[in-house]
Amino acid sequence: MSGLKSDAAFAGAIGVSESVLSKAKKTGICTPGMVVGLHLAFGFTPGEVATVGELHSDNPRPQQLLTA
Repeated sequence: MSGLKSDAAFAGAIGVSESVLSKAKKTGICTPGMVVGLHLAFGFTPGEVATVGELHSDNPRPQQLLTA
């Protein structure tokens, strides 16, 4: 990932907004779009960039199953 000097450049490279990237960095939770973007931009497999956690009744949103 060398050559990407800013969060804006990194977000653009993986096809997400800066706000999505910022939220993922703060919460440790990435979106499925980020996982796909990391694969397309850099060739990472989903298992290299994320783990799948359990779905809890107090947190039913599927996109929160992927953690950075």
